[in-house]
Amino acid sequence: MSPKMMYGVSLKGFRSALADSLLAMGERYPNMVVVDAETGTATNVLDFRDAYPDRYVTMGIAEQAALSFAFALSRSGLIPVVPLFSCFLSHRACDQLYVQIGYANANVKLIGCYTGISSPNTGATHQCMNDIAIIRSTPNIRVVECADPSELQQAIEQAMAYVGPVYIRMIRGDIPKYDKPVLPEGHKFALDRSSVLREGSDISLIASGMMVPRALEAAEILSQEGISAEVVNMTAIKPVDAETLVATAKKTGHVVTCENHNIFGGVGSAVAECLCEKCPVPMRLVGVRDQYGWSGDLEDLVKMFGLTTDEILRNARELLGR
Repeated sequence: MSPKMMYGVSLKGFRSALADSLLAMGERYPNMVVVDAETGTATNVLDFRDAYPDRYVTMGIAEQAALSFAFALSRSGLIPVVPLFSCFLSHRACDQLYVQIGYANANVKLIGCYTGISSPNTGATHQCMNDIAIIRSTPNIRVVECADPSELQQAIEQAMAYVGPVYIRMIRGDIPKYDKPVLPEGHKFALDRSSVLREGSDISLIASGMMVPRALEAAEILSQEGISAEVVNMTAIKPVDAETLVATAKKTGHVVTCENHNIFGGVGSAVAECLCEKCPVPMRLVGVRDQYGWSGDLEDLVKMFGLTTDEILRNARELLGR
């Protein structure tokens, strides 16, 4: 991973994994083109520009044009990768996303950076709380979120091999306590599958992205209280891995979902939609409760929006009548 620093902040973790993955995919796919909109410094993709200057295009501060251009590239037999802030991909370029990427079923790879509250000092306009809701409701586009940088690298690799639009959701950075490998050695990512990270029998904690380590932490605390919690790393947000979701719900009979996103239209909604048809069970949703973002320290924001281990524990105990 790259040891670089930028604006006093380490670029290790997800952004380093993104930089390394793009370089690796650039070597493997000579028809890959990175399309930027003047966020390359912040997203840490300039190494690709330096390595493949003829396959890196910046559109200026014009995200709508970036998606339109990516669509055109895909129709020319190229594979465009568009790493932008998730707020710009899903909000500013929503029409292009819907018509030129989704409706056209274009072979474009979208990487939404700085999702949810993970970009703390940029405030409400840049903290994208509803990108999953927007993109999940757009036909043809797969939606994926990874628990740690190693899984992100696997996701990018599989997205490049898949023919069709894929949206990969990633964070800018996490609180140092949780900014570490989450998945077991040898973990294999699959584009259409979620994975059980911890077996349990009393309650299922279904988490995505930065909430996965918090769910694992909550499961360990619950085990000390005599509660057996199963933890599911929900990487496959669209289409959902119904087989894994139904299996865990049948096994435990209780579900708490955990996400760095609005509870409306996100992971909790996707799980509820699946289970209400196939295996209805009591549920609680941990996530942003229909609010805009806020500028501040990340650890403070995590507490402010209830994206904590304590909030997972509270919901799990209440659901179980404890």
